[in-house]
Amino acid sequence: MHETLIDAVLLLLIGLVAGFVAATLLGERRRYGILGYIVVGVIGALGGSYGFKSLNIPTASTLLTLIAAVVGAIVLVFFLRILRR
Repeated sequence: MHETLIDAVLLLLIGLVAGFVAATLLGERRRYGILGYIVVGVIGALGGSYGFKSLNIPTASTLLTLIAAVVGAIVLVFFLRILRR
């Protein structure tokens, strides 16, 4: 149980960082709050991890997981921007 809680907290922190970085890089920084960054980052982490695994790029370390999450979050923020237009 202890490891599961740590994994959940780590996922939320990675999601927060990935969502913030993605929104900042795409100029959407003021649009999302902390909860929005976490949601975008976690969904981006899932999508980025899936995409990296599909391309046979390992995501074994925390740094590679963060990179995959940022890439996935960037794609998600880009699509959200398209949907808002």
